[in-house]
Amino acid sequence: MHPAADCPVDQLYQSQRYPAMSHPLADPAVTAVAARLGGLTTAPPRHARILEIGCASGHNLLPLARRWPHSEWIGIDLASKAVADARQLAAEAGIGNATFHAVDFREFEPDGEPFDFIIAHGVFSWVADEAKLALLEFCRRHLAPAGIATISFNVAAGWAQRLPVVAMVRALQDATGGELIATIELLHDAVDPATPHGVHVRWILEQMLTKGPDILPFDDFAPVNDPWPFDQFVLAAAHAGLRWLGESAPAENLPSALGDASRAALAPLAANPLLAQLAADFAAGRTFRSGVLCRADAPTQPGLTNEGLFDLAVRAGEALPTGADPLAQAFYQALAALAPHCVPLRELAATLPDVDRGALARLVFDGITRGLIHPRIEPLRFDPQPPERPCLDPLLLACARRGLPLVDVWHMPCSFPPAHYAVLVAMDGTRSRAGLAALAHARCPDLDFAPWLQHLAGRGFFAPHSA
Repeated sequence: MHPAADCPVDQLYQSQRYPAMSHPLADPAVTAVAARLGGLTTAPPRHARILEIGCASGHNLLPLARRWPHSEWIGIDLASKAVADARQLAAEAGIGNATFHAVDFREFEPDGEPFDFIIAHGVFSWVADEAKLALLEFCRRHLAPAGIATISFNVAAGWAQRLPVVAMVRALQDATGGELIATIELLHDAVDPATPHGVHVRWILEQMLTKGPDILPFDDFAPVNDPWPFDQFVLAAAHAGLRWLGESAPAENLPSALGDASRAALAPLAANPLLAQLAADFAAGRTFRSGVLCRADAPTQPGLTNEGLFDLAVRAGEALPTGADPLAQAFYQALAALAPHCVPLRELAATLPDVDRGALARLVFDGITRGLIHPRIEPLRFDPQPPERPCLDPLLLACARRGLPLVDVWHMPCSFPPAHYAVLVAMDGTRSRAGLAALAHARCPDLDFAPWLQHLAGRGFFAPHSA
């Protein structure tokens, strides 16, 4: 996150360290697809100039910079300690295409060409309105003509029910002087679970407890937590010269929490997209959006053609449909057979030579919008089997030495119990699987090593990936 220089927001970020984490919805391999579906072809991320506003200690930026060594990365953040950590981590990992600056984005004047991608995750809702508008205007000034900005924000529809709970926790904490987590637990135990209201409030409190004490001061209980309705955000972006293209995750353009009946009820609003989005946010109780925006004068097309869809790479989602029509059945079986790889759709289509391409394009588009298919702007392949001598790359080893989450090939963070890090830091290629198993048995005897190692390999932690 990157607060503007506002007190007490600035004080929070200077005094407490924001937890290290990656943001899969901000991955340019994903957001470039969202732009393509919105009618804009971006620069290839592997040869792009990319800025992250609110880079913290670089845990989101550095894995991406390592993935694309020919791209140029700049990270800025107000927290000077976090920026120093990011620089140190980059140097230790040998990442030379990333630079970091401790600066307010309102005072930052970047040198060189405009940016192909700007990332601002966890910034907008946690700064004052003046800084919100300045962020949008900054993106407009510094985006390339076909560049995109990924900006996340809290949504008023869902937070309308959460903010009163936040206020009650604050009041109890002020009255009792207790720690935040203990106060949340106290309120949770006091709420009557026999009423619909009580069930919902307890659910909100349980979500808070899941976030934990490291994130809550920067999120629900931040000095500023200002959710906006979707239309207010879109209109403010338009005033700044930006245009909304869609959600980072195409399956969230209509909230995935909506059931089929709700989607059918909202169908008549299709002619009024803004009202449809507001109604969908309200119906689903949506609390968060990650939006992709471009300049208002960007060279957009009416939409993605069927042939343009075949330029994407795809991989199987977590749950594939069963009992579908023959075309869907054949396609999803072929897609599942290629897991865990993300392969060019053209390559996959070539295995189904007798299929009508228009019908296949419609099937794929439907699968993407329903979350059954995960698209990327480029393919990704890796060996999902553990090598004889497991070896983490220098960035992962540096993170393991610090006890930080490791970021997998899909840009998902993976945290471990403290004892497991002693085994992870030993994965430098000098020990065999048997040697690591013996170390694991000595350091963390409760760890079932073989399936754990297989899980790590299945997330691409070992083998270098390739397009």
